[in-house]
Amino acid sequence: MIESNHIRENILPLIKEEGRMIDYYLVKGLLENTDKDIINELKKFQNEDFGFGNSLEPDIRMPDSSIACTNVAVHILEQLKDQSLAEDLRKQIVAYYEDVYIEELGRWRMVNWNVNNHPRAIWWNYEGVDSFTYGNPNPEIIGFLYQNMMYLRKLNVNKEINKVIKYINTDFKDEASMHSILSMLHFYNKMDKDIKYLIKEKLQSAVNKELDEVNGKWNEYGLEPYKISIIDKKFLDSRRDEYNQNLLFNKDKIMNGLIKPNWNWYQFEDVFKKCKNEWNGYLTFNVLRALRIYRRLK
Repeated sequence: MIESNHIRENILPLIKEEGRMIDYYLVKGLLENTDKDIINELKKFQNEDFGFGNSLEPDIRMPDSSIACTNVAVHILEQLKDQSLAEDLRKQIVAYYEDVYIEELGRWRMVNWNVNNHPRAIWWNYEGVDSFTYGNPNPEIIGFLYQNMMYLRKLNVNKEINKVIKYINTDFKDEASMHSILSMLHFYNKMDKDIKYLIKEKLQSAVNKELDEVNGKWNEYGLEPYKISIIDKKFLDSRRDEYNQNLLFNKDKIMNGLIKPNWNWYQFEDVFKKCKNEWNGYLTFNVLRALRIYRRLK
């Protein structure tokens, strides 16, 4: 159990000191309404093309908009208590997604070529951009577009949904890993019940397989149950003990400070040392969300 006083007296001051104000307001928003503060901070990361960049995803230091950073913006907007406040930003994000859709590939790319002119984690090198599977990040973008189809000008969202269904019935089983599973969970959560019915069994199998492979090694980078629970905890119904233990594992971390990244860039290490704390607040926020969903946060 994480008491509200602990968040106010210990966690929020640490985030203000070590992290970013966007994450400060996200955590504070668990205790009170900070919607307007979140939006004002989020807009600082937005560019004229309506996408988001400027290291909103802290491992990408280029100022340009990217799919990776814009996806983070979408996840942040989903935390607002009053979704009507996000309407303009959602409309702008739809326009950005449509404008950067790559017709000849029938999908999106995570970053553009300019990423190589700025410090970044090794997996964001532009020469590796096409190594990302279709499952990461296309399904979650398509789910967002379906949810906001009234703003679409060009893309046929039903055609894109059919691609996701085809993918989960073909390559997804062999390619599924943490990020593609999370992307597919976001897609699932935004679909109507008939689409959910078509894909739930295969998605559940991928979740179980990945959690089995991680096998409780939560100090290492990988899929943890709490990351699933903040999207759709029903996918953990058959793994309640594991889910509970994972929350206790992360609760202990929070009682001693903030959740910190457990990965390295493998390049630009001097820059990573300076900016890695930008992750602390956001990672802590997601664990606190999971604890609240499990009713351990009072």
